[in-house]
Amino acid sequence: MDAGGFEEFFRAMHPQLVRYAKRRLDSESALDAAALTMKTIWTKDLEAPADEIANRRLQSLAYRILEGHIRNTLRSQDRLSRLTSAVADTRRTEPVHVADIADLIVQPDDVEWMSRLSLTDREVLALIADGYVVAEIAVILDCSPAAVSMRLQRAKRNLKAILASWSDRD
Repeated sequence: MDAGGFEEFFRAMHPQLVRYAKRRLDSESALDAAALTMKTIWTKDLEAPADEIANRRLQSLAYRILEGHIRNTLRSQDRLSRLTSAVADTRRTEPVHVADIADLIVQPDDVEWMSRLSLTDREVLALIADGYVVAEIAVILDCSPAAVSMRLQRAKRNLKAILASWSDRD
């Protein structure tokens, strides 16, 4: 892709990538991940999309690359957090609280009802909740809008069943 074609793709795609990355990262990390994604696409020296299908494939590739950069960032943040905790634990002077059965009664499970949904269902519902429309989700997930509609319909049905069983517990 020549510089002009890449610049056009960059101007169209970069804001969408930042928006997607902000779902899981802070603003600064989202900007970094989006910039790394565009750099990766530039270094791959891909051909400029000749038609709408090729453009959609390039957009889907950008989202897949961005997802990898997001995962790398989250892993790095997790490692840093664990390291910071480990250092803080070595400096701790107060006794460490050990949970017992009374804590389990006072503090119920932290497991949310959302965790009972499949990863696919959670992803589709999260994208809808973030304001994406079916056509945008189709590009992000690299599938057809009809497939997204079916996934959304299934996710809503599964969520309704989970919420019904959750309310029956009370």
